Amino acid sequence: MRTRDFNALNDLLFKFIFGRKENKAITLSFINAVLGLEGARALIDLRFADREIDPEEETGKGSTLDLLCMTNDETQINIEVQVQNRHNMGQRSLYYWAKLYQSTLWRGENYNNLRRTVAINLLGYEYLPLSGFHHMYGLYDETGKHRLTEDIEIHFLELPKVTRQDIRSMRTLDKWMAFIGNKLSDEEMEAIAMSEAAIDTAWDRIEAFMRDAGQRRKYEQREKFEHDYVSDMEGSWKRGVSQGRQLGIAHMAMNMLRVGTPVATVAQMAELPESVICKMAEENGIEIP
Repeated sequence: MRTRDFNALNDLLFKFIFGRKENKAITLSFINAVLGLEGARALIDLRFADREIDPEEETGKGSTLDLLCMTNDETQINIEVQVQNRHNMGQRSLYYWAKLYQSTLWRGENYNNLRRTVAINLLGYEYLPLSGFHHMYGLYDETGKHRLTEDIEIHFLELPKVTRQDIRSMRTLDKWMAFIGNKLSDEEMEAIAMSEAAIDTAWDRIEAFMRDAGQRRKYEQREKFEHDYVSDMEGSWKRGVSQGRQLGIAHMAMNMLRVGTPVATVAQMAELPESVICKMAEENGIEIP
């Protein structure tokens, strides 16, 4: 049995699986699954690009993307992974998309030369006030009937919203999300891997990564960083409450939970991690659906 001791959202492990030239078949499978491309419509090749986005001016904001690639149809695809909710994913994704879209046009070129740019955001928390783990945003008129352009496409994939399904009825994206979530039984994980060659290969790559002592050490350091971040946020919250600075926010959050407001929405409004909101609900005897 291959290792189950992995967090696929770990920054180092994710880039090892999806961001290497020798693993591009894995990345293509995932991207095609997210975009719903199959058969003759499926993307067949990609190349990885420089992840640095330079600012327009010296005083501008530069950025480093998690993963950027160019597909065989010249579409730019940026995949971002965020483990903890820092309450800015919508704006952050739109900013990255805009910078990438702009970067495809050289001065003096016709606007027809702009390249389709797709953002895929893989989240370890609930972000949108919608059911289902996958939602795509485009540019539509107010009736939702006409799409102005296919050049903008922003996807959100929320791992906590993935539900258990019969493997026989799973789409490829369902399988990828279940595999990345890593919460199924050993038998279910093996069945998923056996049904999708790219997932099977990804698991083999994970096995090799985790057996490498140097890589494993860096992986564990990154995991510790994320755990410390949550711990620090919870500690800051407790200190704030003890000083009376967050009582109003706590009162608002509890009232929202009592009327059935989703945890993700409460966390976003209160600007607190979802884990803190859940802890507060538990301490106040509020059941979360």
